[in-house]
Amino acid sequence: MGMLTPFTLALWLVVAAPPDPQALELEARQIEAMLIAPCCWTQQVSLHQSAAADDIKANIRKMLGQNKTRQQIIDAYVAEYGDRILAEPPARGFSAALYVLPWLFLAGSIGVVVVVIRHLRAPVAPAAAPSAARATTSADESEDETERLDDELRNLD
Repeated sequence: MGMLTPFTLALWLVVAAPPDPQALELEARQIEAMLIAPCCWTQQVSLHQSAAADDIKANIRKMLGQNKTRQQIIDAYVAEYGDRILAEPPARGFSAALYVLPWLFLAGSIGVVVVVIRHLRAPVAPAAAPSAARATTSADESEDETERLDDELRNLD
């Protein structure tokens, strides 16, 4: 075997150094909050008071002591219990649509409101455009019609 260089010695000390107990405890508590107690499936492991939750808490600390990462620990519990163990299950399939549907509904509603407002604000075109013949009606024709209406009203009396 060769002689240890200062770099190799420093690297060995960093790798072999025991993890900070406070950092491990903080990580353990964060992982506990991400898992649901499998005894009743109602509370996070961090909040639940049961033997099953206590076992999981101890197991999390044991795995962290073995230098397992957060993801490795979570993956181990998902492999054992399925996605149900996760406090926030991953969005897949229909559950992913549940996150997107409210935003699509909001965008569609805004679109409908814009169309309705534009429709209500649009100028109303006359039902039938007056023909050139009507526009050029002479004053004589309207006088004749007025006289005819007056005659009819007199006859009614």
